[in-house]
Amino acid sequence: MTEPQEWLPVVAAAHAACAETWTQGKVSVRRIPGGYNNALYSVWSDGCRYACKLCVSDERERAAREYGTLAFLRAAGLDIAPQPLLLDDTGEILPYPAVVYRWLPGEPLCAPLGTEQVRALLASIQAIHDLRGDSVPGAELPTAIFHWFDSDPYLDELRGFVSGYGGWLASTGAEGQVLHDRLCRLVDSCAAHLTSSSTDLALGAFPLALCRVDANLANAIWGEDERLRWVDWEYSGWGDPALDLSDLRWHAALERLDDAQHTWLREHYRRPADDPSFENRLALWDRLLVTRWPFLLLRALWSAYNGPDRVRLTQWAVRPAETRSRLLALTERAERFARHQERAEGKRA
Repeated sequence: MTEPQEWLPVVAAAHAACAETWTQGKVSVRRIPGGYNNALYSVWSDGCRYACKLCVSDERERAAREYGTLAFLRAAGLDIAPQPLLLDDTGEILPYPAVVYRWLPGEPLCAPLGTEQVRALLASIQAIHDLRGDSVPGAELPTAIFHWFDSDPYLDELRGFVSGYGGWLASTGAEGQVLHDRLCRLVDSCAAHLTSSSTDLALGAFPLALCRVDANLANAIWGEDERLRWVDWEYSGWGDPALDLSDLRWHAALERLDDAQHTWLREHYRRPADDPSFENRLALWDRLLVTRWPFLLLRALWSAYNGPDRVRLTQWAVRPAETRSRLLALTERAERFARHQERAEGKRA
């Protein structure tokens, strides 16, 4: 096995040249499409294949976060992620912080999912959530990204989406104005639902678990051994397992889950025995995340016409007509869930 430090300059040369493929000596590099906040390269050297992921440099410390979680999983003995080899955040060779790991063989999951794959998704998230702070003595991980332990930041984000992209959507015609108004009503009803709840979301109110945060199926690799493993851990850390379960079920990549699969994931998740407020938090996160996803699609649609919303290492490949159609579908999904949840709570009252 070649030490990564020996071939990192080849990756740096490929990235500087914006090359899809690059060969230098016995090292071959290929740019892998996908991902917006990183640039992923497949590297062949001395018959071994590696992944080198360059990450946007920001306050999230994405490369360090991902490397730390991969090392934690390896130390915990959980075979659910690639083997980490190197964190390079010196800036001496590569222009961005990077994490290097063994290439994970297999193919990403894609919808529609079969029964075996849905079961594997749940088993994997359950195994991740079984890891607690004492699972690896002496290990230190940060709290997960987007786990704010308070409803206010989430509501502020939703309102920020409305103010940042809503006016543009309304300006795209009569249909855009109608959709804008529907999205505004979604935010208002979500805010009313969250602010009326007495459920405690604060850090310390419930036991934390290791959380992935990102349930994108493109990062769920189905191996030849018919086991599921995950790549892309740059948002991971300690967080609320109820929020992570909600993200798994409502992620846009899983929008084609049928009702039976969606219900099965919710009902068959094993609740932590020491977490009595889990169910109440799950209900809140379900409402929030099903509301949030249309706005993430709105941002993507806006970017198709106006360029990236922030510094990204990969250009968004957005098809406007398809994205608008998905935005409408996710808006309808959020509206249906809101009506269902409010009817159910009205009956209990």
